[in-house]
Order: sequence, then structure tokens, then C-alpha cells
Amino acid sequence: MPMALSTTFLLSSFFLSLLLLIIPSHCILGSASATLAINQATGTVCGITTGSQNHSIVCTMVQESASLVPSFPIDPTLSFNSISGGQNCICSLITGSAFEVSQLYCWEGINQQVSGIDFAPMVLTELSVGAQHVATIEGDPMKTQTIRWWKDVCHSCTQPCPDFPESIDGVFHSLTSGDLFTCAIGETHNVNCWGPNAKSILMRFSGVNMRSVTAGGSRMCGLNMTGHLICSGEQFGMLPGEAFEYTSLAIGSNHTCAIRRKNGTVVCWGQYGSYFPVGSSRFVFLVAGGDRTCGLTIDALNVMCWGLNERNLSAVTLSLPQILPGLCIPDETFCTCGVYQDSSHLCGGSGIICKRSDSCTMESFELPQPSSMTTSERLSKWSVFAIYGGVFLVAVIGFLSYLMCLRFGCRGEEEINSESEEEAGLLDSDDSDLGSTENQGGPIPPDLENLETFSFKDLKDATKNFSWCTRVGVGSFGVVYKGQLSDGRLVAVKRCRGQARQGVSNRDFVYNAELKTQAKAHHGNVVSLIGYCIENNERIIVFEYMAEKDLYGHLHPKLWERKSQIFKSWRLRVKVLLDAARGINYLHQEANPRIIHRDIKSSNILIDDSWVAKISDFGFALVGPAPGRTYMEVRRVFGTVGYMDPLWNSLISQLATVVTPQSDTYSFGVVMLEVITGRKAYDEHKQLFLANLDVTAENLGKVLDRRLAFPVGREMTAVQMVMQIAKRCVNRNERPLMTAVVGELERALALFDQPEASNN
Repeated sequence: MPMALSTTFLLSSFFLSLLLLIIPSHCILGSASATLAINQATGTVCGITTGSQNHSIVCTMVQESASLVPSFPIDPTLSFNSISGGQNCICSLITGSAFEVSQLYCWEGINQQVSGIDFAPMVLTELSVGAQHVATIEGDPMKTQTIRWWKDVCHSCTQPCPDFPESIDGVFHSLTSGDLFTCAIGETHNVNCWGPNAKSILMRFSGVNMRSVTAGGSRMCGLNMTGHLICSGEQFGMLPGEAFEYTSLAIGSNHTCAIRRKNGTVVCWGQYGSYFPVGSSRFVFLVAGGDRTCGLTIDALNVMCWGLNERNLSAVTLSLPQILPGLCIPDETFCTCGVYQDSSHLCGGSGIICKRSDSCTMESFELPQPSSMTTSERLSKWSVFAIYGGVFLVAVIGFLSYLMCLRFGCRGEEEINSESEEEAGLLDSDDSDLGSTENQGGPIPPDLENLETFSFKDLKDATKNFSWCTRVGVGSFGVVYKGQLSDGRLVAVKRCRGQARQGVSNRDFVYNAELKTQAKAHHGNVVSLIGYCIENNERIIVFEYMAEKDLYGHLHPKLWERKSQIFKSWRLRVKVLLDAARGINYLHQEANPRIIHRDIKSSNILIDDSWVAKISDFGFALVGPAPGRTYMEVRRVFGTVGYMDPLWNSLISQLATVVTPQSDTYSFGVVMLEVITGRKAYDEHKQLFLANLDVTAENLGKVLDRRLAFPVGREMTAVQMVMQIAKRCVNRNERPLMTAVVGELERALALFDQPEASNN
């Protein structure tokens, strides 16, 4: 990261931390009580439904098979406010007049018989169910509150818990319970815990100011005031992350899951390491119970659950109706991050839903309206000055950062799958590349007449309305879906984004560039272009479907996908490299006109059902060089960090940069290293580039991918040949033509088919 951008990040983090510190604690996060809960003992999942003033609860069972378990209601005559689940019980607060809650209802999983506890005239504001107890907060959040504990709430014999205090007074939020402990955050952001296991939990949080905490089993995690993750207890494979990287947390018996702020996807870690359980699906919040985790999806407000049992992961979408993304409250006084779109409709026309404050960005952070508070509860003039002054400074810094991005290039991360893949671009006000008139934006040329044209309805039907379940990946400028056309053909459907990546505002320019460039490429190792759709504001490209997806996914599989042949076979790895090299060589030497791809990487090498590898994603490609020339001059540099030719970086500040086919050769050299070592092109945590790997004949065995059987005899000779040609490709001074690379890989592959010499 450039020094100026690093400074910007630090200053932005400082002012966000300052803003959080001077806002009262109850304004930072809403109630810890949720609208979704799990009963650990029975695997029952219950949620509060949308669309009616009477907020009903509907439950179902988690079943790890394709069939859906019917859902069932919990006393539809009642209106529920929030819900929480524990080991044996699920409880919910009942909404009375003017949103005041004075009753607690509990039930045992699949048992629809509820037990009610009347707390009138108390007003309950938060609820948390532990292993054998229930904790509640009563009282106005703006005044002194009281925490109380109860046991046997599911058996109509509710009693105070002997293991906890009778009551605790104070100002609290983020109430959470685990096995024999309850914790909450106090008015000064300090963590308070009670119960037999409280002492062991507090050891990790003593003296730390926290924004939120979440408990589960015998552990607790939370986000401190600088946005960093802090956890108590043993955390296998923990991913601490950067500041403000995570939002909602969920803790099960042997795992922890978190939502990543940047894209809403989920990462989990536990005794089997870290894993991404549901790919690109995006979530509002998570809850956990036992070995299960469930989340509410952003797009459809439906519930997905998953669990990991002896390394076998299963995920299922439950047969529940739409669930509220948050609690319905009277007004937006304490909505520090704004209000959910259409939340009034979700709440049945009565009340609104605040966006989660822990997912708030600096740009969207809003202060509560002071006019709704009493004088003693308003922010001081100095606080207001500091807040708005800080916001102003962050805005100025952000503007300067934008100018620096235009000057030096910005780094942005892939949204899905490739955690360490970052694309970089040098942007210019001119939309055309110097010396490249072939791929400028404009009307679709006549040479596309041989392609099929599709209506938007055809492709919408083929992809089941662009459903998340048909989503197979993300390209440079669009989301890719698996589709089945009306004639039965399987296709890949790439739907371009409303605004292209990397700040390129002209989406049509990028769309036309990819469409016209790939239409010129016809080879067995290049993904075939089938057709396109241009209708209203939609820009879609249709390709042949590649059943085995991308090479990156095989080399760096998620925990439950390690059954790939490529994961096990040196021969198949070399064969896939040879296929890809032939495709690149075709683009450089045989295509008419010639093409420089500019974004060769393992995620752009796709594999069909016969294990034939093909080059894909021509969004950054250039048509050229012209006959008689060996290079092109461009004003914009594109590529992916780790794969990108370092010669471009050395010329990035000049008015024009020279691009040659050998830039693709460098990128392919990195792919070869990736295939042989099993390592990623760029390790963002260690900031190490694979191209800089020091490999000698003596240490080759130490850098090989240890997930495969160690190669011996001719296999080792073949692997050595691949490593040698890879190191030549990433060498600044002696990069070979792709024709030579193809020849070396052909000889290496042939060694696998030769019998070993006899010892006799």
C-alpha cells in the first residue's frame, strides 16, 4: 500500500474510533436480541416473519438432506419482538402497546406449547438464552436498567438462578449468554460478566473497550472500539483480520463464523481450520447453536444453515418465510447507520428497522437526532464539534486519496473466492488505448452477426432469475451464472455489472471490448463465445459452460471440496498447464488479429468436463500488436496483483506503457509456480509474491505442493522441467515466447507416459 494511502487509512480509522468513543454506548449497536434463533438440542430454527403488524414466529427443523422440513408457527395470535435460543430452549419477548415488552415466552424446540411469564409493569428491552438460564434487561435504555436471570423457563416453573446475582443495575447493551455465564457491555464500553464461568471470560476482555460481544458455548468474541476481533478461550484457525473487517459474529460449540464487511460473505474457523461455508452468498447477520450456524441472506431474507461434521460440510436453505432483518422499533432516533430500505413494509406499516451499526461504513454513519433526547442525554458541544470535524477531515482525506488513486493506481479486492487476488489499474481520462483502435467502445460491429442473440427473458429463465444457486463465479466486470437454455444446452451467462470494476465508468466500453475481442478467438483451448444480449440496460455475454470451473478453485479448494483430480495428480496438473499454454500461444501467434490477454491467472483458466483447460475472461485484452510490431503502447495498465508484470509497475508513472505478449508469459509463469507449489500468487498476510520464490535444484523438494505424493523418477524430472520454464517466464531478462513454453510442457508431459527404466 502506498505511504499516502496507508496514512489515509490510519487517519480514517482514528476518526472512526473517535466517533465511536464519544457516542453513547447504547447508540453504537442495537439490541443484541435478534430475529432468528437456534435450539441446540433439537436443531429447531425459529424466526420472526415480515409483512404484518403482528410479527409471528415460524419454526422448522434443520435437515441435512435435499428435502425440506415443513415449517410450523408458534402461537400466531401473539406479536413477537425478539428471539434468542440456547441449549434446550427458545425464548421471545412479546410486543405490547407502544412497542413496550412486558412478557417473555419460551418453548422447547419442536414443542409448540409456549410458557408465558408476565413481567408487567416492567419493560423488557433485551433477551439472551444460555445453556440452562435466561437473562433479560428491563428498563429504559436512556436510564438505569436491571439485568435479571431465570431458570426452568421452558417448564412453567420459572425461578431466579442461584448461580447468578439476583439483579444488576446499570446501563447495558450487547447482552449475550454462554454456558454458565452472561456478559454485557457497560456505559463506558467495558465488558461485565456474571456466573460461574465469568472470571475465565473476563481475563481476555479486562480493560478493553468493546463495541459488541457474542457468546457461544464456553467462549466469547467481540469487536473492540478500533474494530479488531478479540476472543476468549481456544480459537482454532482464528482469522483476526484487519480493523473493521468483520460485522456479525456467531459462536458454536467448536467453531466461530463472521460476516466480512466488504462483501457480506461468511468465513468460519475452528478445529478443522478456516473455510468459507456458503461461497458468495451474502448475509445480514448470523446465529449459532451447537455445530450449526444459520444466517439471514441479504438478497431474499431467507435462512441458510450449515454445519461441519468431521470435515464434511453441509448447507441447506430452510423452508421458512422471509425473516425480519432486525427489530421493528417506533422511529429512527437511534439508527446510527440509517434505516433498511422498505423497512416500513417489512414491519407491516408499523415501525422501522435500523441497519446494523456494526456493518456501518464511515460514509453512512449518522448521528442520532439530539432533539429526541433529554438535555442531560444530549452530546456536548465539544462532542458534536469533534464528530463533525472528524467527518469533515475524513472527507478531505478521502478526496485526496481519490486523487492519489488516479495518479498512482488503486488496489481493490475480488469480491468472491480469490481472497488474495487484487486487481490494479492506472486510469486515464481517455477511454481508448494508444495504438489500439480495435477494442474501443461503440456499436456492435457486423462481424458479430454469426453469434446468437438472446433476449433478457431467455437468459433470466435459463438462470432461474439469476438465482444465487446458479451463480458460479465472478469475472473482471460481471457475475457468471450457470444456465440451461430452452433447447437443453448448458451455458455460462456473464451479466455485466451496472458499473464496471476499477473505476472504469463506461460499462459499455468494457462490454464491447470483451465481446469483440473474444469473438475473434477460435481455438480448442479458448472458451467459446456463443452469443450475447443487449436489452435496455442489460449487457450479457453467453459462453460455453465449463463444468469443472476454474483452476484456482482446484489448487486452493475450500475445506469440503478437496476431491479434485488436479488436487491429487501431477500428470493432470502438467496437462492442464499445457492446455492453457496452447491457448495463450494461439492468441499471441495464430489468432488473426493477434491478442494480448493482460489478465492471465489461475482463476481465468477454466476446465471442462473432459479436463481440457481453456483461457477465459477477455475484459482486459488488447487486439494487437499490429503486423510488423512486437509491442503496443497503452495509457492504462490492468492486471492482478501477484500475476502482473513488474515491468508495468516500473513504467506506470509514464504517459504510455509498453505492453508485449511476454507480459502474458510472465503471468503464466506465476500460474506454473502456483500449480507446482500449491501456493497463491500473492500472500496478502505475509506480503509475499510467489514470483520471487527462491528455487534451486537443492531445495525444489521443499517447495513442492505437499498435498500430492512426492514425485519420483521421471515424474520428478517432469516437475523439474516445469519449474525451470516457470522461473524463466518470470525472469525480467530472458522470458521465452509461448511457443517455447508449449514445447517444454509437451516434453514434460510425455515423461509421465514413458515407463521407468528397469533396475535389472
